[in-house]
Amino acid sequence: MSIRSILDHWHPVLLSRSLGNRPVGLQVAGEQFALFRTSSGEVGALSDVCPHRRMRLSAGCVVNDRLQCGYHGWTFSPDGDGESPGTPRLHARTVACETREAHGVIWLRAMGSTTAFPDFSGVEFGYVPMVCLQHDIAAPLELVLDNFNELEHTPTTHAMFGFPLERMREVELELEPADDCIRIRYRGPSKVYPWLFRKFLGLSRDVVFHVNGITRYSPVHTFGDYHWTDARTGKRSWVSVRNAHFLTPLDAGHTRLITFSFMRLERPGWNFLLPFVRPFMRHSHDKEIREDQRVLNGLADKQTSLAGLKLSRFDRVLGLNRERIERVYRGDSSASSEPEPSRTREESRLDAPGTVHLADLRPH
Repeated sequence: MSIRSILDHWHPVLLSRSLGNRPVGLQVAGEQFALFRTSSGEVGALSDVCPHRRMRLSAGCVVNDRLQCGYHGWTFSPDGDGESPGTPRLHARTVACETREAHGVIWLRAMGSTTAFPDFSGVEFGYVPMVCLQHDIAAPLELVLDNFNELEHTPTTHAMFGFPLERMREVELELEPADDCIRIRYRGPSKVYPWLFRKFLGLSRDVVFHVNGITRYSPVHTFGDYHWTDARTGKRSWVSVRNAHFLTPLDAGHTRLITFSFMRLERPGWNFLLPFVRPFMRHSHDKEIREDQRVLNGLADKQTSLAGLKLSRFDRVLGLNRERIERVYRGDSSASSEPEPSRTREESRLDAPGTVHLADLRPH
């Protein structure tokens, strides 16, 4: 599949605060780019290979709002138009990408593409932006997405997030595939949180954890809505969190994860507390994502095929993801879902109580 079809989608590639007066080199889908900022704040994204003698443009500097190559002084505007100081009449041009700054991040897509920018309006409605984090993971895009769609790993990977191992059988899973997205919902007994955190949530020790998520594929990203209820009273926590995880492939084996986190208080008058909560939230989110990073970096086999794997009820989303990544994200209209591995009758019986496909709940 061509790189062009991948770059047709908007990708978050760099935190805005990481781009100052000096150019920054980065990779997206195996292609090298040089990002630079003009005096007005405009961001340019050019191929990181100077068309003159193949020097890295990211090793140059910004002069008069143009990116100057550090080898022979050729300069390039944000739209890729080049000038040679030694041969003024020589026409030069390099590949340029369209850029946008939003939500504290620089986004990039191929020039001339018509794909829609990811919709954050529903995420931000009633929520306050809290955290924006960047992590690079040494694993293919599919495997990173797997990690953020299945929560079977949370008991042993995460300190606070998720469910306790001894009660994973009680966790309910609902899956609703659509043509261009997949909705997935979890509900189950929560890990026991520290007293101070439970006090902040306004809940007792016995807590039910709820996750309502949706994964979309232009670009590949997943939104997760998290809240808690008291197992004894059914009372909902007055705090809700929404995380958006965007996955940008750096190359075939490395993925950049950009995480946006939002918080909502059911009592808006208490929003003055959020600046005090933000440092804790940044620390806890970074710690939990680094645990995901550690596990994914350490996988013994990083093939993306599901063939030969013994999958559980929590893994049924994996094959659906792969089909949509190929068809929606990479543009391969011939893609089809990988078959679900066969299971014994006993395995199917054990899976049934905890897994519900939302389509099965509708009248036929």
